Amino acid sequence: MGKDIVDGMNLMGYDAMALGPNELELGASTLRRRIGEADFPMLSANAFWSGSQDYVGEPYTILPVGPLDVGVIGLTRPPGTELAGIAVLDPEEVLSSLVPDVDGRADIIVLLTNLSYRSALELAQAVPGIDLVVAALPRQLPDRAVRAPLTGSLVVTAEQPLPRHSGRRVGKLEVVADGDGMLRREAWASIAMGPEFADDPDMRELLEDYR
Repeated sequence: MGKDIVDGMNLMGYDAMALGPNELELGASTLRRRIGEADFPMLSANAFWSGSQDYVGEPYTILPVGPLDVGVIGLTRPPGTELAGIAVLDPEEVLSSLVPDVDGRADIIVLLTNLSYRSALELAQAVPGIDLVVAALPRQLPDRAVRAPLTGSLVVTAEQPLPRHSGRRVGKLEVVADGDGMLRREAWASIAMGPEFADDPDMRELLEDYR
């Protein structure tokens, strides 16, 4: 289960993803296979194999973007029920201890999470040092990028994953990064994936293989 999704993400050239409850519910054996098949890191700084200090995924990754190093931290939304073999810790507690470490290695810190938009905004206000938060699961899409009042962190959403509509709208963020890593002049929009966007032939071929 999930191999078709990982293959599609590989084809699209994902840089990273944050593990969520759906991925953790695959179980240890299947999840380890999916992580091994991915050409990109699957991130979670707060999901651990039970009874150990071993992360389920990687806590963060450093991506070179032009002359800057971008640290991307993954956080997992705590599941509604207990998962066999996996412990998901409090996101704020984990993030507060991790940000200083990543800050010493990166010019820009991005938080990638499937926390709800409201929860992610609250987290951005509680933990300083984060430049950009990419959240998920909004009940209603915001119409712009938002700055957390207390910290200045930029908060956006990736898409609007409604039932039977996942992937039909994609969040697009354009931002200018200064040489010191400060994000300025941001522009965010929710783009509808309508018929004006032609099918990618490689993706169509991949999907045909899974029919």
